[in-house]
Amino acid sequence: MAAMSSHDPVFDTSFHPRLLHPRWWGSWLALGLLCLLALVPHGLRDRLANRLAPTLLRISKKQAYIAETNLKICFPELDEAGRQALLLKSIRVGLKTFMGFAELTLRSAAHLASRVKVRGWEHIEAERAAGRPVILVVPHTWAVDMIGRYFAIRGLTMCTMMKSPKDQVFDWYINRERAKGGKVYERSVGIKPAIKAIRSGASFFYLPDQDHGREASIFVPFFGHPKATLPALPKLVKLTGARAVPILACYDEEEGCYRLEIEPPFDPYPGADLVADVCAMNGMVEQQLRQHPEQYMWFLKIFETMEHQQGSDGFYEEGIKRIRGDLPPGE
Repeated sequence: MAAMSSHDPVFDTSFHPRLLHPRWWGSWLALGLLCLLALVPHGLRDRLANRLAPTLLRISKKQAYIAETNLKICFPELDEAGRQALLLKSIRVGLKTFMGFAELTLRSAAHLASRVKVRGWEHIEAERAAGRPVILVVPHTWAVDMIGRYFAIRGLTMCTMMKSPKDQVFDWYINRERAKGGKVYERSVGIKPAIKAIRSGASFFYLPDQDHGREASIFVPFFGHPKATLPALPKLVKLTGARAVPILACYDEEEGCYRLEIEPPFDPYPGADLVADVCAMNGMVEQQLRQHPEQYMWFLKIFETMEHQQGSDGFYEEGIKRIRGDLPPGE
């Protein structure tokens, strides 16, 4: 778990000697390579990603299974060849954004801003002029980390919540970079610190597509399938007076740049019906992903919690057990 500051429950960006333990030397090597790639022209990085993507897809059997399962649900009109083509394109986009992540460390604010093209910035300016913070409704696309840095460059104070990855070196590094765009709270500390920050004028990252389990969720349609969805966005808007603004972060393969697609705020929001409000949120995310399906992290277990679940296993577990050899093919 990420270290928290003692006076404010934000991610502690200071370096700790435990990160030099030999078990993390491989992570430091990977991080060094990532930093070297940030200095390579993006066109060369992208060509390297094009070459590596088919191999990465072939060896990532568990992630490929989860992604293909999601695509079968969300795009039933696609045949196997269509799903594989979309999945390969998504892996390609993911590699290109990952290989460029260290630009956030090594490149200037002016350079980063020049790499981003934005549609809909007038919606953000309207809220700033009204003196209101915004809650950015941000699906898990590969380029999502560019949003926080770009908004910080444009003068917005940001805050977000995260769940620490298992790798302590990358946990420290990634969240140190995210903290340059604003406050980063560990998800385990709860929502109250973020509410306080929003009320103080900070804008907030809200990730609408995570599965937080049955007890915290309600089931509403997502691509025509019941999905366990956290119904917190309407409550956050009501508690803070912020406006909920949908935004999609993309990596444009043709132009070799990032794109932020900003939609008008949900309005009126919230309404009298909580389920309708949550459906509107899911509907917007679905609309965005239908337009740019290759941008999404399809390997996430977005349908893990089943509406009518039997037993303790989640939606994907049987298939994952088969891949690992824990179950015979026909069982």
